[in-house]
Amino acid sequence: MKTLLKTFFFSILSLSQINAQKEILGYWSGNLKMLSMELNFQIKVSKTNKSLEGFINIPSQKVSEYKLPVFTYKKNQIHFELPGSAGVAKFDGKLKADSIKGTLLQAGIKGIFNLVKIDQPVKEEKVEIQKKEPLPYSEEDIAFKSGRILLAGTLTTPKTEGIYPAVILLTGNGPQDRDEDVFGFKIFQIIADYLTKNGVAVLRYDDRGVGGSTGNTMQSTTEDFSNDALAAIEFLKKQKNIDKTKIGLLGHSEGSQIAELAAVNSKDVSFIVLLSGNGVDGGKALIEQQKLILKVNGVADSLITQNLELQNKINYALSNDIDLNDIRKDIRAFAEKDFAGLNKEVRNSIQNKETYLNSNVQSQIQIFNNPWFRYYVKYDPIPTLERIKIPVLMLFGELDLQFPPSLNKQRMEEALVKAGNKNFKSIVFPKVNHLYQEAKIGSPSEYSELKKEFAPGFLETIGNWVLNVIK
Repeated sequence: MKTLLKTFFFSILSLSQINAQKEILGYWSGNLKMLSMELNFQIKVSKTNKSLEGFINIPSQKVSEYKLPVFTYKKNQIHFELPGSAGVAKFDGKLKADSIKGTLLQAGIKGIFNLVKIDQPVKEEKVEIQKKEPLPYSEEDIAFKSGRILLAGTLTTPKTEGIYPAVILLTGNGPQDRDEDVFGFKIFQIIADYLTKNGVAVLRYDDRGVGGSTGNTMQSTTEDFSNDALAAIEFLKKQKNIDKTKIGLLGHSEGSQIAELAAVNSKDVSFIVLLSGNGVDGGKALIEQQKLILKVNGVADSLITQNLELQNKINYALSNDIDLNDIRKDIRAFAEKDFAGLNKEVRNSIQNKETYLNSNVQSQIQIFNNPWFRYYVKYDPIPTLERIKIPVLMLFGELDLQFPPSLNKQRMEEALVKAGNKNFKSIVFPKVNHLYQEAKIGSPSEYSELKKEFAPGFLETIGNWVLNVIK
């Protein structure tokens, strides 16, 4: 993801400043805890001629030597920021002896982190590299234009000569790469591999502002992404080995809405596969999502109620084009209650309560105050579904807490019935989460801990249905 690089220059450094900088230089290792998730990470702090630079390693997410776009250190206080699909994670900590303790805030959720100084970088475990077997299909890096946006991706096609049906893969919300990589689980790469091995060409591409693609995901809307999908269709239609009458779309999470919008705006879409689709507007989805995730992670009912009250106020503001600064006092009131609930150790690590609270409030406003969120909160997918008559496969995860089937499945089915659609199928996979992994509780906090594989029968269900539809 492209970020604005901020570099801080100091024209004159006093001796005390230089000594203070020496304390922070070097390698730091530890972990962060957020909800029930625990993640190991390392920080490297180095000095250029006039400033400090920070780099982060997160082994489980395959993040290595990522240069932090914001990194500051002053009077034993360290601050750095890490962009992510759920919004910017902001870290604030205090250096004491050879340890740093502090808090992080991302998407309105708080966590704590602890780091200790180490003499040298943590060495990755040596893994015996096995030679990759040649792929049984062709894989090509491609690029195409969507208006002024350049989108980079991968096209996989069977090696045997012929004309093939094709599927375009559409990612979920937030900036995602072409593989829809979540904690090392390459969701779209695995789906593309399976379908291509079974005779179906697959196109997958980086979201706007990710990898080789230009643009900015959060400054765009679901409708913009549907135009990208239409551009992908036009690209495929120009390929000699693609059957122009058998092009389908497979969308995951928000990608389902993208697929639906593209399908009603193009006669070239012959079928769609919706993974964890949404049958309510984004505002209702966010409320249900927060309620379920906080509850399963053991958050007290009183705090859940406060979270939902604030989210409803934010949703109302976004839906009615109200400046979020107009509800700053409500966001501030929640931040103060949340601060009071922090454990003593974390509170003591916060040197300036007022600065901390103002930072949290501003961060919350920045997370939601963008074109993507304003569109997403208001958009109701049902009227679009009521226009879809082509074959539709809908899959849901029983333990999906992000788009739970109890909230969405029936509404989506009813919309397709109203459309007069005679060829749709919906299936709920038991004991699987939003990513279709076998799960324990379904919380996103589990994602990094689970096997990087789909539940049994998931890929076969998609493949068999697609092959049957294109006969």
